[in-house]
Amino acid sequence: MKFRLFSLILLISAAGTGFARDTIVLKNGDVLTGKILEQTADHVYFKSVAFGSISLNPKDIQEIRIIEEELGEIKVPAEAIPQKEGAKGHLPETGRKKPPVAKTAKSDKKKTQWSGQAGLAIAMREKTSSNQSGTYKYEKFETYRLYGNLDWKGERNALRWNWTYRYSEDEDKVRDDYFNVTQKYNHTFKNKNYFATAKTLYQRDYNRRIENEYLQTAELGIKWFGKGSKVQLSTSAGGGYHVYDRQNSARTTTTSVSEPKFIFDETFRWDVINTLAITQKYTHLGNLENYHLLFSAGIENKLVKDIFLRLEYRLDKDTEVSYDDKGYYDKALLTSLLYKF
Repeated sequence: MKFRLFSLILLISAAGTGFARDTIVLKNGDVLTGKILEQTADHVYFKSVAFGSISLNPKDIQEIRIIEEELGEIKVPAEAIPQKEGAKGHLPETGRKKPPVAKTAKSDKKKTQWSGQAGLAIAMREKTSSNQSGTYKYEKFETYRLYGNLDWKGERNALRWNWTYRYSEDEDKVRDDYFNVTQKYNHTFKNKNYFATAKTLYQRDYNRRIENEYLQTAELGIKWFGKGSKVQLSTSAGGGYHVYDRQNSARTTTTSVSEPKFIFDETFRWDVINTLAITQKYTHLGNLENYHLLFSAGIENKLVKDIFLRLEYRLDKDTEVSYDDKGYYDKALLTSLLYKF
């Protein structure tokens, strides 16, 4: 009797103030009277006589009562109130139009599947080279490097396209002419720590005396830390098929090579703070005697929005290239500005 009397008083009060006579009974026993503005899967927007405009969670609602002049009282039990995320809730067909809900000042920005980066680097280089007779020596010089990538990421699949271009010459000769484009496909298994990746590569490299180089690989890998960790480490290993044209030391003849290769990749990143990260990568293609090794390590510092400063040390070593029976190497210290989008 007390409950009915209290509800009746609220209904009379609501009618006197011009509100529609809607009543919401909460699971904790509270009763609210006023006007329902909008009902969704996540919220019931309600203008209360006593509290003004409020938002209620459907999980907290026991019952909704709607009173219409023509239809009388309509009861909506808790089972009819939408609880499933993403489902649209509807009030019973009463003929009443639901007013639009005011937009909030801040709206969640939809996360895009596309991202990428583009950078310009100045490199202090030290590398081995040869003259026309194949005599071994080393050189130090500066060069410029343009690079970037474009990424697409789905729920469990991802694609990345990388590109790099370097060129340098003086009055005597070409010092560097390098172009690389790579497509990498990555699939994450249900256990998110394991993944498979396939890489397709084309490049030319003047210093390694390669005119055309094609590489197709397939690898299986492990992510050693969870997605939310500030430290990210992944390793993968597999096999590939390698095709390239190699010039001799005097660059007078070309030999075509095609053979299977073993490949190992390792990637490390530590986000020390929000604006500073330590990065490191290692790739080994071949076996323990004849191989092409790529190693890099550096720091990445955020300057302003989407603009980063990167300092990086790189080592490129190819044991299949030799001058006077000495292996080829290319060391570089790079300073670059990087734009991420």
